[in-house]
Amino acid sequence: MTSPNPHDLPRIDEQRCWDLLRSHAYGRLAVAAAGVIDIYPVNHGVLEGSLCFRTAEGTKLASVVVGRDVAFEIDEVADGVARSVVVHGRAEVVEDAELLGRLDGAGVESYAPTVKTVWVRVTPERIDGREFEVGPEPPRE
Repeated sequence: MTSPNPHDLPRIDEQRCWDLLRSHAYGRLAVAAAGVIDIYPVNHGVLEGSLCFRTAEGTKLASVVVGRDVAFEIDEVADGVARSVVVHGRAEVVEDAELLGRLDGAGVESYAPTVKTVWVRVTPERIDGREFEVGPEPPRE
């Protein structure tokens, strides 16, 4: 018997992925810029089929992420079950006044004690998730 391929782990359907994204306030945003790959922890919210987070004007995060393809990931291990959701999409600054008003009322709170006035929206192009029971690695052949 061969070991299972990690790509064969049970996938989560898109609705379950969105439910998990809504239930987690914290994730990691990955971006490649100028030949450097970086990962940023961000508090996020879900609004109208996209991920949104705040950042400070003029920060490295705001200048590096906006207008780029990004990946966003949440994960957890709870009660013997591992879950992971990855969203691939493009990041854009939110400038629409109506959307900004809804985002300001969405309850996204930063863990860092800094003022963040710029909303960034990640419009998904692909969402993928996995969910499986945690267990030992099977024997190798």
